[in-house]
Amino acid sequence: MNGLKNSVRRSACLAVLLLASGLYGCKISINSDNDNTDNGTPAQEDAGYVPAENDFQHAYVLATDDAPVETSSFRQTMSLQSSASSVSLASSAPPSGWTPQQFQQAYNVPASLNGKPAGYGVKVAVITAYHYSNMQADLNKFAAQYSLKPITLNIINQAGSNTNTNWSLQSNLSVQMINAISPGATVYVIEAKSQGYNDIFTAVRTAVNYGVNVILMPFGVSEYNAEGSQAYMFLNSQIVFVAAAGNNDVVNFPAASPDVVAVGGTTPNSVSPLVESAWGETGAGMSVYESMPSYQVSAVQKANTTAFRSVPDLVFNADPSYGARIYSSIAGGWLGFGGTSVSSTLFAGAVAIANQARRNVNKPMLSSSHTSPNSIHKFLYQLVSANAGSNTSDVLNDVVDGHSGGYSTGPGYDIATGLGSLDVEKFAQYMANQ
Repeated sequence: MNGLKNSVRRSACLAVLLLASGLYGCKISINSDNDNTDNGTPAQEDAGYVPAENDFQHAYVLATDDAPVETSSFRQTMSLQSSASSVSLASSAPPSGWTPQQFQQAYNVPASLNGKPAGYGVKVAVITAYHYSNMQADLNKFAAQYSLKPITLNIINQAGSNTNTNWSLQSNLSVQMINAISPGATVYVIEAKSQGYNDIFTAVRTAVNYGVNVILMPFGVSEYNAEGSQAYMFLNSQIVFVAAAGNNDVVNFPAASPDVVAVGGTTPNSVSPLVESAWGETGAGMSVYESMPSYQVSAVQKANTTAFRSVPDLVFNADPSYGARIYSSIAGGWLGFGGTSVSSTLFAGAVAIANQARRNVNKPMLSSSHTSPNSIHKFLYQLVSANAGSNTSDVLNDVVDGHSGGYSTGPGYDIATGLGSLDVEKFAQYMANQ
């Protein structure tokens, strides 16, 4: 099984390398003169660097058992029928990979709390780019396949008629995974005009203005020295910001922000009991710009001896060899997805359930602002004993096998997998008591 898994993953990444150099979804080294990944240290950007248009890249990886992945660069529109020799991305039947029920079983996701569907009463915003007109119809198809009640999406189109197939797939992945984890949530999809820096953050500000409780950002960009100028955006005392840690072994923004929950990835070895190892392609390491936040100081001392923030905070299944089953009509049917787009979306759904549990006992919504009294980071990191020792909490699933970004796993907190993954039901119960 492990041999097959590794073979599939290598094949997928090789196909992407041949067809789309620079893809965020696979670890690719092109500019060897500037490549510092061998020692696990992220390359530092020039002092004047700011993200250019189209720099934000979504964090999914397509996976298929019987054909290479066909895609173009994330900075271009993907054409599924660009040549007569192109391979089929999708099939009429669901591919191999985890069903919603397997995700629910593995991470003990409750179907309901106090008689209401999981996530009920909590507003979740998905930030994506470009417009996709079939998003609701595809979600309905996905839900029918797995006997789920489809969420009615609130789609805020800032893109007009601008479309992009890559980002349409990202939109499908996000809303279908949210539906699988927290079907009672109220979901807003903010479709940015493009994946450009200004357009993406306009979409984030729009989500804030809608009064949402969770904002999912399943994308990233290389760190840059002015990233702290966006810090004010994440300091809302009633919102948890969640970001994909990336799939390229280094630290990305906005995951690097101390006021954002950075979610990396694992390879699941079994569902019941849940046994995971670090997914070797997940973004992991220390920021070169963001100082270590107070919530990490005692928990990470043995693993991180620098003065800078380390990511990820948490991890979930992101290995494309297993992946999530997603339906996309624009791609011709069912697809298998991996990457930290999968894991970050799962956690956004889990936060919705935790907020529902807090609301049931008249407590305020969680926040990812590290200065908030309701800081989700503070509550999570206090589960781990001082100096990164073994945790005894039944909320966390400790990951002690594998490595990522040049960092090995170990008992308790480690840089490769952060605090580990979660038992979602116990996570919600724990957060209700904080």
